[in-house]
Amino acid sequence: MPDDVEQLVREVTEVTGAPLPAVVEGDAPVFREDAAARASDEGFYLVGLIGGKEVGKTALVNAIVGHKLAEPTSFGPGTETVVAYAHAKQAEGVARLLEREVPGRYRIVTHEVPRLFHQVLLDLPDVDSHYASHLEVTRRMLRHMLYPVWIQSVEKYADLQPQRLLAAVAAGNDPANFIFCLNKIDQVVAAEGEAAAAELRQDFAKRIARTLALDGQPPRVCMISAIHPDRYDLPQLRDTLTQQKTQQAVRHSLDLAERARGRTLLAWLDDQDLPTRAERLRRLQIEAEELTSQRLGVPLLESAIPRLLDDPAHRLSTTDDVMVRRVARWPIVNVAHALLWPITAIWRRNVTATPGGRVAQPAAEALVDAYLDAGDRPLAQLVRTTFALLHQSHPAVAHLYRDRKLWEDLPADEAAADLRQTLTAAVERQRAAAVSRLAGKGGVIRPLFRVLLTIGALLWFPFVQPVLETIALNDWQYAIPKLGVLAVQLFGVTYLLKNVTFLLLWFGILWLLIRWDTQRKVNRLLARWRTADAADPSLNLASAALEWLDQMLDPIRRARERAEGLVKRTDELRASLTRAAA
Repeated sequence: MPDDVEQLVREVTEVTGAPLPAVVEGDAPVFREDAAARASDEGFYLVGLIGGKEVGKTALVNAIVGHKLAEPTSFGPGTETVVAYAHAKQAEGVARLLEREVPGRYRIVTHEVPRLFHQVLLDLPDVDSHYASHLEVTRRMLRHMLYPVWIQSVEKYADLQPQRLLAAVAAGNDPANFIFCLNKIDQVVAAEGEAAAAELRQDFAKRIARTLALDGQPPRVCMISAIHPDRYDLPQLRDTLTQQKTQQAVRHSLDLAERARGRTLLAWLDDQDLPTRAERLRRLQIEAEELTSQRLGVPLLESAIPRLLDDPAHRLSTTDDVMVRRVARWPIVNVAHALLWPITAIWRRNVTATPGGRVAQPAAEALVDAYLDAGDRPLAQLVRTTFALLHQSHPAVAHLYRDRKLWEDLPADEAAADLRQTLTAAVERQRAAAVSRLAGKGGVIRPLFRVLLTIGALLWFPFVQPVLETIALNDWQYAIPKLGVLAVQLFGVTYLLKNVTFLLLWFGILWLLIRWDTQRKVNRLLARWRTADAADPSLNLASAALEWLDQMLDPIRRARERAEGLVKRTDELRASLTRAAA
């Protein structure tokens, strides 16, 4: 069977918790192509005789070979080990195989029959033995047999133990590859006639059909008598077993075995009722999304996050971060900003009170904490009660969240802490992005403009403008004396006070204009990041909250997707088996 089909079965057991089907278990008595290939590599293939005690397996071997290779055992524990009847030139390879599979529990009987050069007849321990070790040897060797021969006697053909083993073997092989024999038919013919033998053949075939759940024609049963090798169906059986299989015939038999194994696994998959499981998970996901949206999403997206974004402390903190970087590029204005900082700090303290009467610090973590738990119930309690409702109404939630029980205190607290960290990181990214985008850019024109408005103003108004005005209003012969008088006036107390007052006013206006422009740009940028279709979702607090909600529902979503994937792969397996059968 292809590895992907067995992988599908193992994934289904992980989802459903059902035990693996017997056909894929390592000790299952089912044919495995990889095991049979080992014998093929040695240049032979195995034909196993499977039956109970005293059904005539050894006598049948003697009849097939044409002379006595071994003595039948009609007393004691019966066949205890694997007895391999092999051509002398194949004995070494057969010994290697048997030593690997059943070390120390085999015996090789050699012959020189040319027509049996590639076939190795195996007389296996009795399937109805009271010894568990006997049955284990038979189960191990059945994994190597593409063409098992099932032999029963007329006295024991209705025994249940061989039928149960036959059903297990047929789970991994097609009955078309089997040969069914009913031995000692001469006793029935002698006692009750040919009609009774025919009736017995029909009854045995029907029992096999019921055991294998065959809907069509019952399998053919060979009626033989091992002590009469030339009578009944034994000559035909001997010809069948001694005829070397062609590669095409073997490949066809392998395909039949693979499809039988596939049908067994498909029946097991159907018993797991995967479509119903997938539909239940789909309904669970819909209900979970609605419940979390109502109990967690609405308070976050319609109350906590909008209030946080509108918080003056958040806006002022972002504006201050940008302002510090912007004024650092303005000579003299940066000094004014430092002088005005205590005054603005008092103003911020008076206008940025947060819920509960506390004064918010500019730190992002403090802002997030102030609003996530500002309602009637803390966020962790909302998480806990929400998933407690899901846990009570859907038993599957206990399994899906077995590693993170969100209806308990510690996991709920951790989930709320995750959102705090996520929103805090988003706020910090907003501030960093605002500084990066609004703090001003380099170039040539902007720095010259800033120097002109600051250093230029400092030189122009107190010194350059009065000198140029004096020169412009007087002739040169009169301007020079007046310039001397002007120089005295410029350094006078009255003139200096007047110019200092004006310059303070000038640089104060510059600071206010920069502050107003910064505030305007920050508000515009924050409004852009507030929309759901923000270009960068990592800067959007609503997107971060929605992603947090999605992550909490990930176990349900993954389980649904996995169940739907398993349903799809099961349907593909069914379709492939249908095409192969056609």
